Amino acid sequence: MAQELHPLLLRQLRRVGMDAQATDAVHAQLPALLERISRAYSDADQARYLLERSQEVASREMTQLYNDLKASQSRLASLVSLSSDWIWEQDTEQRFRYVSSHSGDTGSRLSLLLTGKQALVDLMAVGDDNAATYANSVVTRMPFRNVTLRALTSEGEALYLRISGEPVFEGEIFCGWRGVGSDVTQATVAEQQVVQLARYDELTGLPNRSTFIAQLELALNRARVKEQELALFFIDLDRFKTVNDSLGHAAGDSLLQVMAERLSGLMRDSDMVARLGGDEFVVLLDGGVDTHVLSNVARRMLSVLCEPLRLSGRPLQVSASIGIGLYPADGTDVASLLKSADTAMYLAKSRGKNNFQFFTADLAQRASCHFAMEGELRQAAERGELRLHYQPRYDLDQSVMCGMEALLRWQHPQRGLLGPGDFIELAEESGLIVPIGRWVLEEACRQIRRWRDSGLNPPRCSVNLSVRQFSHEPIVDEVRAALAQAGLTSDALEVEITESMLMADTERAQEVMNSLHQLGIGIAIDDFGTGYSSLAYLKRFPARTLKIDRSFVQGLPDDRDDAAITQAVIAMAHSLGMQVVAEGVETQAQLEFLRHHRCDEVQGYLLARPLPPESLANLLPACSQTADPQPGAMVV
Repeated sequence: MAQELHPLLLRQLRRVGMDAQATDAVHAQLPALLERISRAYSDADQARYLLERSQEVASREMTQLYNDLKASQSRLASLVSLSSDWIWEQDTEQRFRYVSSHSGDTGSRLSLLLTGKQALVDLMAVGDDNAATYANSVVTRMPFRNVTLRALTSEGEALYLRISGEPVFEGEIFCGWRGVGSDVTQATVAEQQVVQLARYDELTGLPNRSTFIAQLELALNRARVKEQELALFFIDLDRFKTVNDSLGHAAGDSLLQVMAERLSGLMRDSDMVARLGGDEFVVLLDGGVDTHVLSNVARRMLSVLCEPLRLSGRPLQVSASIGIGLYPADGTDVASLLKSADTAMYLAKSRGKNNFQFFTADLAQRASCHFAMEGELRQAAERGELRLHYQPRYDLDQSVMCGMEALLRWQHPQRGLLGPGDFIELAEESGLIVPIGRWVLEEACRQIRRWRDSGLNPPRCSVNLSVRQFSHEPIVDEVRAALAQAGLTSDALEVEITESMLMADTERAQEVMNSLHQLGIGIAIDDFGTGYSSLAYLKRFPARTLKIDRSFVQGLPDDRDDAAITQAVIAMAHSLGMQVVAEGVETQAQLEFLRHHRCDEVQGYLLARPLPPESLANLLPACSQTADPQPGAMVV
């Protein structure tokens, strides 16, 4: 057995002194031992192989994971850059330690806004709910969603941000905040503009009708619960339509803005000023209705509103009429209180404007009559109730009738014959003055034709044009048509235009007057001396006649100022080659003064009152021959 051992192993066994018996025992166990050794070597090789393979797989997987992570980070960075939203992180003191940035407008503005690590808590939350939600979340370290914040850039621009955020913890330790946000400035501003348009007057910035009514309803409810009193002022500008028609709507808008600023500057923060529409404003005073105090408030309003101003480079002074209604005495709900104040305002207008009136019990009946009269006036022309009376004008040198003025009357079925003072203002306010003025023009021409057809020779007839008529685009065509329909030449007619109408819009006035002058129509400037005209303007207009206002004639000859003004007007008119007519002559002394100072014509009760056509016919001379056109007259 020993010889079968591996020589090297046998030598080793002998070297250590092992005998043959022991050697045989080793030899007997050697196959199993070699098998185990062989298996061990095999297991070691397999383990080494598996280790090497695992290392290869791990290396490959780590490389792939790294590449995937890098690609994911690149995608995330790209999406953040492309998104209009931005990502932010804050430390525990709410200082920004990271804000995503990109090339968009939001990123650049945020970069400016958050320079210096400005804390988000320093920005102002918009709206009570937003502010409460945000503040509570910061204190309690709870997530918050869609909170809108308002911030100002260094240039003073408002920036609106909508953010969502959550606290960051590492274990139990609070580390700060992180979240996302977006720039909602455009949407917020657009929403605010919609709200502004819905609740506020676009022109003046004051609360509009709907907003005021809602606030008045709330004020009435509070007053009802607390048993308090309220005062409502209803303010209407006097002759605003005249300004609008003569100077244009742009000037009218500017005037409304000035009046709104004056009212707002006068009232307290607790008072509410609103524009109901047109030239109507309202003011609500909370806290007592002492009539003495309210009267002083109304006087201050009138004083402030009447302060002179300039529109389109021209001086202007506008007054107002104010009506005052009290809660609960004059109304316990919105509709009744507004109606009471409005009614009182109309009373103020009827009493000469530029004053205030409190609502009284009998005003409701007056208001009802006012509206009823407007309806009646609309039908007056159709029913044939309008009349023209004619007041003669006399030549002072020859003491003969040289002209006449057509004056409007209303033969009311119940109230009798009404003069223009009873309804012209109503016609102006309602816009009826335009069709009524057209009727006056046509009727005057028709009446001249009737007189001529009956063998009479009437002198030139003057017709007054209202502000609205004068501003009415087809006024020249209407004059031409009225003459043509009556078969008259242009020498039969003269139009009277007030001085204030001329100065309201000189370009328009010159255009219209030049067109009338080209037709051969005579033009007279009425109420001269009451406006703001100057010689520089006056000489530009093709007017033939100046009519001195009756307010200057009344004081003649004793009033030194009236006498001086009258003499100056006569001298000025003559220097410009114009005729002068004095209105309102009622005494012989006035007549003699005017004759002495070479006034050309006079008109007034001393000589003749306005007369109906049939009565005036008795003063007209008969035609000695067929009435031919006078020199310079045009056949229309």
